[in-house]
Amino acid sequence: MSWKQIWAACGAVALAAFVDASAGAQPSAQAGPQASPPAALSSAQPSAQGRQRPAAQGSGARQGAQAATQPASAAPPPAGPSGESVVAVVNDEVISTYDVRQRALLLLLQSQFQPTPEIMRQASAQALHDLIDEHLQLQETGGDPYKIHITDAEVDRRLADVARSNNTTVQELTRRLTEGGVNVNTLRTQIKADMAWNRLMSGLYGSRIRISDAEVRETLARIAANASGTHYQVSEIFIPANTPTEMAQAQDGALRLLEQIGQCRCFDRVAHQFSASPSAANGGDIGWVAASELQPEVANVIQHLQPGQVSNPVRTSTGVYIVALRDKREGVPQGSTTQVTLREISAPGARRQQLERLSHRIAGCATIDREITSIEGAQSTDLGQTSEADLSPEIRNRINGLATGAASPVVVSGDQVNTIVVCSRDTGGAGVPSRDEIENRLFEQQLSMLSDRYLRNLRSEATIIQR
Repeated sequence: MSWKQIWAACGAVALAAFVDASAGAQPSAQAGPQASPPAALSSAQPSAQGRQRPAAQGSGARQGAQAATQPASAAPPPAGPSGESVVAVVNDEVISTYDVRQRALLLLLQSQFQPTPEIMRQASAQALHDLIDEHLQLQETGGDPYKIHITDAEVDRRLADVARSNNTTVQELTRRLTEGGVNVNTLRTQIKADMAWNRLMSGLYGSRIRISDAEVRETLARIAANASGTHYQVSEIFIPANTPTEMAQAQDGALRLLEQIGQCRCFDRVAHQFSASPSAANGGDIGWVAASELQPEVANVIQHLQPGQVSNPVRTSTGVYIVALRDKREGVPQGSTTQVTLREISAPGARRQQLERLSHRIAGCATIDREITSIEGAQSTDLGQTSEADLSPEIRNRINGLATGAASPVVVSGDQVNTIVVCSRDTGGAGVPSRDEIENRLFEQQLSMLSDRYLRNLRSEATIIQR
């Protein structure tokens, strides 16, 4: 699914994961036995939770708010719901122990984890982080100047759509949630925040992002250059850390996640719930990558894993990664990523000098038919478009190094002479995504960066008090 689609339908992700988990469905990316390779760093981009974000442009955040993330002792928090204590206050809105517990239980249901004390502690920390973000998102989207309101009917439709796509009903989902100790309103609030935030981001930036032809060409060229090497289908889990204390905590957390992965064989669900990388939305999947696209430490680890294996926790400068190798394949033959369009000009042997003069001045295929009228007996043949790898060795050698629009040296073939003109040379074919796929990938990256930046600004401007 593209980010353009995700921004329109992201609110259904959590519910879809729960449907699969409750029905006992097997995850699409299962982790096999653990390996113990050297340390590595995944090359995927940081997420909204872990990435360093520059200042937002036109964020619309509350500029007058005083930035403060304080311990509970800094100010007495207001009273929480009856029988529950206050965990955090976000711009005067309370997050209670009940809220955190409900969200943590939902995370565990979605990831199929057993609620051991250690796992519950980690799920609660993730739940609190998510709830703070959601309060900020709902405050921003619901206030001036945006006033985005997601109606109950819209949430109902989203729940019904996801239920139908998973061959169940909203009533059955509600029953399963209740059995797991989760009020369905916990899920509805999560979906509401997702829908409102995605609507805001799409409205602010969706029409502003422009992917140039130069960006697409550069990306295609880089992918094509790497296409001949071995490719690896990789999934990741990323836990951000910026201080030695956070790094130690992230290492411990990764070890616990690794233990759970070994028990449930559900890497994708764990990544979806606990990874701070943008790939979490896709279960940690970063797709097929070449070793040269990864940092050297990652490439070394990936090359030592077998399909189905998971690396041990890996410390990096920004946090801790767990990397899974799902599959690998050999690269494509040289030339298979370049599509060429060719035309051949032939003439009687007696007209060789004329054809040679023409081959030096020709500048593309558009004027060939007009140019050859000056050469008696000359004719042109459209050789079509094909991969360079599929050309005969003779023709491949003749056009090797020729620029688009140039003609090869004239050769003699029996009583005829001929030259080959390169009409176009494009990147594409086996192992190379289409231009639309590349453009969409670049769109995803830019929209994700802008969303991350905006949310970080909201956090920095907010008054957040945590116990």
